[in-house]
This record gives sequence, C-alpha cells and structure tokens, in this order.
Amino acid sequence: MRTSIVLWSAFSGAVIGLFIDATLIGVALSFSVMMPGLSVRLQHRWIGIGAITLLTLILTGSVALGYLEGQLKTR
Repeated sequence: MRTSIVLWSAFSGAVIGLFIDATLIGVALSFSVMMPGLSVRLQHRWIGIGAITLLTLILTGSVALGYLEGQLKTR
C-alpha cells in the first residue's frame, strides 16, 4: 500500500513536469514565430544543450518532489 502511494505520487510529479516542459516548448515556439530574427540567432549548439538540460532538470525535480510528497503521505 505504501509503495503504491509513493509510486503514484512520483508518477503524478512526472506528469506535471511533462506539462511544464510542454508549456515551455510551446512558449519558445510561439516566440520563434513572432520574432523570426531572434530564432536565427539562437540556433547554437550550446543553447540547445542548455534547453535540453533545463527540461530534464524540471522533469527530474518534479518527480523528486512527487516522491517526497508520497513519503509524507505515508507517515
């Protein structure tokens, strides 16, 4: 029972993290359409690596927060 609560909380954290990531990607795409000159300047490898790193950290952090929430629920 306790394991399922922790896993479900971690899963819900992952879903929330994916929603946040999808929202950030949508905002970035909207800006690239509204300001095409800016998107040409931002096509560097280090910006792409930084964006992927940020999205991964957001997802990992939301899973960790979900896990910790599940731990609190089981006490």
